[in-house]
Amino acid sequence: MSRRLRLEAWLICILLATLLTIPIGFPALADSCGPTTKSAALTGVGDVASLALGGFSDCSAGVTVRIVSRQPFYTYELACSPNRTYAAGDLCSLTPCSGGLSFAFRTIHNPDGTQGAAGFACVRLDQAAVGPGVTAAEVFAAVRRVRLPGGAIRVTPGVRGLANLPSFFFLQGVAQPPVDLTVRGSTVRARFEVVEYRWSFGDGQALVTAGPGTAGQESEVHATYRQRGRYAVSVEVAWKAEAFLDGGRVGEVVGLASTAQVAYPVAELQTVLTG
Repeated sequence: MSRRLRLEAWLICILLATLLTIPIGFPALADSCGPTTKSAALTGVGDVASLALGGFSDCSAGVTVRIVSRQPFYTYELACSPNRTYAAGDLCSLTPCSGGLSFAFRTIHNPDGTQGAAGFACVRLDQAAVGPGVTAAEVFAAVRRVRLPGGAIRVTPGVRGLANLPSFFFLQGVAQPPVDLTVRGSTVRARFEVVEYRWSFGDGQALVTAGPGTAGQESEVHATYRQRGRYAVSVEVAWKAEAFLDGGRVGEVVGLASTAQVAYPVAELQTVLTG
């Protein structure tokens, strides 16, 4: 039997034994304060568990028992995405992790309450514990559910463009303040930042500019249309987010996106010779 299974079995035995012996151990209290009700909650992370017992009687405040195993446990801070497309810098480009595993710094939590750095590991997001009963995958999934603003495309000339003359485009309303989320009773704070803007002008032209850009006029670009028509102009905003769980950094969430689009009419100048 594994260490974890032995610990779980041991905790269950303690829980059952405690619930069965509570009325016998406090007969005077139960008689003087009213009917006895019993409740228990078992929570924890790694090899550390908390057993909370409540409601011994109408005037009892209950008891909380802290059960700590003799084995340490680990939590992880994700440092690099498993997707090499988003691997930036020397550290992430040279990590030894492959096969969908993320490079993570590891922290050891000792039975005496101390903790310290414990090197690194290549981990799956759904196996990397980052808090009490919370994995990195759950934190990242919560951040990805945040709906990000696509903004609004503005153009000059505003009514219609003219063929063979440049039209100027920019984006407004692309700002996302930090968001607080709840995951299994813990608070996740996500901070968002624009990485780049990916423009498509509807005639085959495309352009990418870096973020975050100038506030109010993000990603100022221009395009020149060669003939008249009605063009579907769009811009995909690429984001990244930094996630924290109860104040501790979990990692960076990449591959986030939002989109804005507009239909833009373009006319042609015609010259008429007279006389």
